[in-house]
Amino acid sequence: MATFKYYAAGRVRRFHAASLTGVAPRVTRGGVAHAGGQASQQALAAGHVANAIRGRGGWHGTLFHDLSGADLLAQSDPGSGAVTLPTHTVVVDGARASELLWLRDKHGFEIMREGRQGKVLLRAPQGGAAGVAAAFDVGERLVRRGRVAAAHPNFIRALLHTRALPLPIPHADAGGMWNLHNDGRQGLYGADVHALAAWTITRGSPDVRVAVLDEGVDTDHPSLEPAVVAELDVVSGNPRALPDGDDAHGTACAGVVLSRDSSVSGLAPLASLVAVRIARGDGGGHWILDDFDTADAIDWCWEEGRADVISSSWGGGPPTDVITRAFERARTKGRGGLGCVLAAAVGNDQGPVSFPACLPLVLGVGASNPWDEMKTRTSRDGESWWGTNRGPGIDLLAPGVRITTTDLHGPRGYGRADFVADFNGTSAATPHVAAAAALILAVAPRLTASRIRDIMVRTCDPLPGSGGHGSRRAGARRLNAYAALRAALRGA
Repeated sequence: MATFKYYAAGRVRRFHAASLTGVAPRVTRGGVAHAGGQASQQALAAGHVANAIRGRGGWHGTLFHDLSGADLLAQSDPGSGAVTLPTHTVVVDGARASELLWLRDKHGFEIMREGRQGKVLLRAPQGGAAGVAAAFDVGERLVRRGRVAAAHPNFIRALLHTRALPLPIPHADAGGMWNLHNDGRQGLYGADVHALAAWTITRGSPDVRVAVLDEGVDTDHPSLEPAVVAELDVVSGNPRALPDGDDAHGTACAGVVLSRDSSVSGLAPLASLVAVRIARGDGGGHWILDDFDTADAIDWCWEEGRADVISSSWGGGPPTDVITRAFERARTKGRGGLGCVLAAAVGNDQGPVSFPACLPLVLGVGASNPWDEMKTRTSRDGESWWGTNRGPGIDLLAPGVRITTTDLHGPRGYGRADFVADFNGTSAATPHVAAAAALILAVAPRLTASRIRDIMVRTCDPLPGSGGHGSRRAGARRLNAYAALRAALRGA
């Protein structure tokens, strides 16, 4: 185990990295690989992620090109399943030319890529584990010198997301859209976001753009294609944000926001879609993203994609300033200074709220079920394999169990149909909040992001048994899109 230091949010953070060497999996008679102990299990997961990145090549593969198995280090979170791998590159935000010259002349770091808003990615002169150590060291030195806004290794994150089950028929069955209107057949009557009432005011506006940051979106899907106004792929550099293979997570999230299907509608079906691909699947349940490209995608959303709302159904791994600062710019500079509304999933392991949902400027979204309960492993929905994260950073809840939404059209995706009936997790909850923000902006386009955030949190419905109130810590309040719209119209 090696411990490195880097700066985030003005204080020193410790990164505890384990080597992936010496992990000898044993194979049972059934051919299933196991490893002795939790640490070994985590190392096996990290090794699988690293091998997947190398094997598929591309941009992320170049970050590992000189790392042998003996050099590879990773930090694993046993609760969330997130794996974070440091590389021999360092991302710097706000560096002056003199600092870049200092890095080159004194430490041998060369510029690898330049991003938006003053971001630079630099590569260590040495490879292997020594290069990883140099990236940590140089990042820490830069921050201590006080001449950059942020500097730290460019982490690669491998994040788990909850599963979804296929819908066997092309459209939702009766009562299948409980999240929009719960008639009591799938839980408690009225335990929904009050979409039908909200739609008497507005179904959204094409002038309002919602960015979905994910593993790509099937922008050719008949229920999504009419809404698409901009696309970005930072993973492969393609002109479209289309996903690989069966990567259907982003398509499902986009459908919750703005599917235009008459039977499987999004909450804001007339809003416009900005599809942004920041990740790709590894074939083993994780999806992979790196900090530099993720931060650059966030900056692209508000700067070029002209997004009004940014929906992030992902999270996990250590906090880093480059991603935080990109969200801060979106919140303060987006929409001509009014600010983008930011919503992010708090996570699904019933632990602390994940990064970036834990950031004060982001709406941290947890999940509720059809009985108006906060989703836990023992709640009445029966999905015992996950529970919403909780604690400081959770702002509100939204439906996140058995959500019917868009799937990859054709035989790929969660199933063979164009829709999925059981999309779930805080990943499913988050786009409801993004869609509600889009509805508000359709009727009150001059409201600031801070005001919209306040309205949505304040107008939530208390969950039964919460005593009529809920706190940021408890997260005991569920989104009410209709009440939020009425408050926005009153100028509240």
